[in-house]
Order: sequence, then C-alpha cells, then structure tokens
Amino acid sequence: MDRFKDVLKASNLKSTHQRLAILDSIDHFGHIDIDSLYDAIFKKYPTMSKATLYRNINDLISFHILEEVKLPHQKQQYEIKKVPHIHLLCSACGSVEDMFVETKPLLETISSQSGFHISNSFIVINGICKTCSAQIVTTL
Repeated sequence: MDRFKDVLKASNLKSTHQRLAILDSIDHFGHIDIDSLYDAIFKKYPTMSKATLYRNINDLISFHILEEVKLPHQKQQYEIKKVPHIHLLCSACGSVEDMFVETKPLLETISSQSGFHISNSFIVINGICKTCSAQIVTTL
C-alpha cells in the first residue's frame, strides 16, 4: 500500500483509507466491476458507502490513477492505469488479461491508411484463455 500512498501524494490527493482500500483491491483483482469492488471492500470497511466508492473512483479516474475498462457484453470494470496495452477477453469464462505489446505501429498504420487521427484507443481481443482451452481439450 505504500506505493499507492506515493502515487496519491504525487497527484496531490490525500491517502485516505478508502482510496488505499480501493487501489489495493483493484490491484489485487487486476480488473474489477464496481459491485465486486464494493463487496470486496465492504468486508474490510463495512462503513464505506457506495456513494463514497463512486466519488473516490471518479476522483482517481480524473487524476489518471485509475482507468475505466469497457468490455463488450460486460459490466464496466476498473484497473490501475498502465502503459498502453491490449485486453484479452475470454468468451468462455469472462476473464480479462492484459497483453503488453507495442500498439503504436498498428495505430500509425491505421491512421496513415485511413487518414483518421487517433486520439485514443482501446483494443479488446475476444477468444478463449489458456485455462478454458485446456479444459476444452481435456473434455474431448
């Protein structure tokens, strides 16, 4: 949690136990929707309201500490802001995995071929994760 105290301090935000609990939980899960996040935090801090959670999430997003992850056919999720990456979404179990590959050449190719000036990108690739693939193979 100390690294999150430093992140909050660098953004001129107070290191409240609510913010630290939110960041710690999101870091633990990787990607998490608001209801699951609330359930996880409520176990530790039963006095935290959903309003407090939403307010802090919005503050952390506006200070570029958290990022919204919008996945097709799923509840909006949150993650700690990272370098640009791709999300791998398992069609079988719904898990989300980060894939850190260089996206700049792809975006430059798209921009140069289309004339479209890209200001932001969010790439989601659907498929079957390793765990589900292994289960499918063993059931055959």
